[in-house]
Amino acid sequence: MKIKTICAVLGVSLLYPGMAQADIVQRLVVTSMAGEPDSEGGDVFTIAGTTACGGKQIRMDARSMNLDEAPYEALKVQLAERMRARTPMLVTVKQCPDDASVPIVREIAACTPADCADGRARLYLHERFYPIEREQAPNVLLLPLPKDKLPGTWKVEIYSVAGRKLRLSGHVNRADYAQGELVGGYVTYYPDGKIEKQVAQDGQGRQDGFTSLYRADGSLESRGNWRHGLPVGTHQQYHATGKLREASVYREGQRVDGPVQTFDANGKLSTSYVLRDGRMEGELLAYFPDGKVSNRTQVSKGKFNGSTTDYYPDGAVRASMTQRNDLPVGEALEFYPDGKVQSRQQYGDGGGLLSVRRYSPQGVLVLERRWDARLREQGTSRSWYENGKPEHAIDYVNDRRDGWSRSWRDDGSLKSECRYVAGKAQGDCGEAPPAPELQRKEQAWRAL
Repeated sequence: MKIKTICAVLGVSLLYPGMAQADIVQRLVVTSMAGEPDSEGGDVFTIAGTTACGGKQIRMDARSMNLDEAPYEALKVQLAERMRARTPMLVTVKQCPDDASVPIVREIAACTPADCADGRARLYLHERFYPIEREQAPNVLLLPLPKDKLPGTWKVEIYSVAGRKLRLSGHVNRADYAQGELVGGYVTYYPDGKIEKQVAQDGQGRQDGFTSLYRADGSLESRGNWRHGLPVGTHQQYHATGKLREASVYREGQRVDGPVQTFDANGKLSTSYVLRDGRMEGELLAYFPDGKVSNRTQVSKGKFNGSTTDYYPDGAVRASMTQRNDLPVGEALEFYPDGKVQSRQQYGDGGGLLSVRRYSPQGVLVLERRWDARLREQGTSRSWYENGKPEHAIDYVNDRRDGWSRSWRDDGSLKSECRYVAGKAQGDCGEAPPAPELQRKEQAWRAL
C-alpha cells in the first residue's frame, strides 16, 4: 500500500500536500551520540535494540525538532543525562526512509506509562489508512509487522486510537506498511466494529473474487465479482431495506449493453433505460410507485438531448422543457394540475436562465424577472397580488438595484419607495433596509 496505491484501493481520489507525512512513535533507549555532525549538520544517535525502520541509529537537528538553536542545545544536554542513566525515551520519527538512510526525529520526550507500556512502535494513520501526523490520526498500527502465513506477506491489523476497535485487517507484501501494497484480500470495519468492506484480492493486489460493501447499520449495499482487477458477471446494489436497487452485468471489465431497470426501496420499478456502448441511449423513463410514468427524457450518448416531460400521478403534464447536452435551452413550462400554465422560463444556448414569468392558479401574472447572457439581473423585476394589483417593482442594472424600488398594498396604495444608484439608497431613504415584506419577496425571487 504505497500511499498512492492504498488511496486508489480504498476509494480516496485526492491527496493533499501533507498526506505523505508519517509519524512512527517508539520507546527507545539512546546510548550514545556521534562525536561529529553528519554531512548535513545533523546529530546522529545510537540506540539499544533497533528502530521500527530496522536500523540502530536516529538523526535530528534543530530544524527537524522545530526548535531554535539555543533550545535545541539545551535539549541535547538533557538527553545526555538520559543517555547516561539509560532512561527510555518516547521518540517520534517522521517516517522510515525509502533508502538506507537514518530516520529523522521530529520529537523526543519522556516516556509515559500509556505510551511505553508494551515497547511497540506505532505508525499513525488517517481515516482511510495512509500515514499522517500523530496529532491528526484516528487510527494506529503496531510495528514491526508480524510475518503472515502467506509467503512474502506481513499481517496488518489497524485499530482506532480512541476505542481500540479493529478498523482494517489484511496483508501487505512489504514489512514496511507505507511502502507495501495490500495483497490477498482485506476487510475494513466501521468504528463500532461492524464490517464496512470485504475485498478479495490476488497476490498482486488486484481485486479477484467477490467484493461486498455494507452500510453502517450492517445492511448489504453492494456485491460483485472481480477477476484480475476487472468486474465480471452480475454486480448488485441494494437499498437499506434489502431490496435490489440495480443489477449490472459485466463482461471482460465492460458493462454489457441492453435494457436496464432500477428499483425503489420497496422493490417497485423506479427507472428504465437502454445502454449502448456503455452509455444511456434513447428514452429514460421514471415511474411512480403504481407503475405509471412520472418522467420521460430523451438521451443521446449518455447526455440529456431533446424533450423532457414530467407528469402528475393522473397522467397530466406537470412540466416540459428541452435540453441540449444536459443543459436547458429555449422555453420551459410548468403547469398546474388543471393544465393552466404555472411558469414560463426562457433559457439561453448556454443553459443560463434569461427570464421567468409566474402565474397564479387563476392565470394572473404574479412575477416577472429578466437576466442578461452573463446571468446579471436587468430591468424591472415585478410582482403582483393575485387580484392583479402591483405588489413590488425593483429596477436592476447589472444585478444591482439602480432606479426605483417600490411596494404597494393589496388595495393599490403606495406602501414605500426608494431610489437607488449602483446599489446604494439615495435621498430620504438613507441606508435604511427595505421593508421586511419586500426583503423576503426579493430573497424568494433570488431563490428561484
